[in-house]
Amino acid sequence: MSQTVVVKTPGSTVVQSTRTQTVASHTTNTTVVQRESAPKTVVVTRGIPGPEGRPGPIGPAGGTAFTRQADAPLSALRVVWEDEAGVVRALDHDDGDHIDLIAGLTLTATAAAGDVTVQRSGPVDDAAWSWTPGRVWLGPGGTLTQTPPADGYDVLVGHAASPTRLYLDIQDPIQLED
Repeated sequence: MSQTVVVKTPGSTVVQSTRTQTVASHTTNTTVVQRESAPKTVVVTRGIPGPEGRPGPIGPAGGTAFTRQADAPLSALRVVWEDEAGVVRALDHDDGDHIDLIAGLTLTATAAAGDVTVQRSGPVDDAAWSWTPGRVWLGPGGTLTQTPPADGYDVLVGHAASPTRLYLDIQDPIQLED
């Protein structure tokens, strides 16, 4: 005859068995205790951060953005044109040679030749802006202005929805008469 008792506790299981054996008219009771450790469960709520990876391609966040090369220092929040090699440069409102090559508005800057992010349409936010809600045009050196130009080209870049938000919707340039 044998009897088994199983006791489960957090972290382990104890099995106790009692066996009765009869050998040559001699009866013995043997008690066997076996302890089995259950595998420990560890829950990691936050791992150790690994090394930062290479930035992925810019995706549209309500607009279209892409990365281009600048061949000289270039500020953020400037309207730029793109040449056939994919290099962007600031666009002036009276640059008749490149006015039809508008790429968009730079979202990042570069202190020397390097990558810049350019957005073509959609919302752009900047805490340093203080727009009056209304239209925004291309100004000198790729700057943005709420005063339409008196000469060169009239390029409506978009509209300010709030003091710190501009919706890019670049329109075709219109040549102004001198």
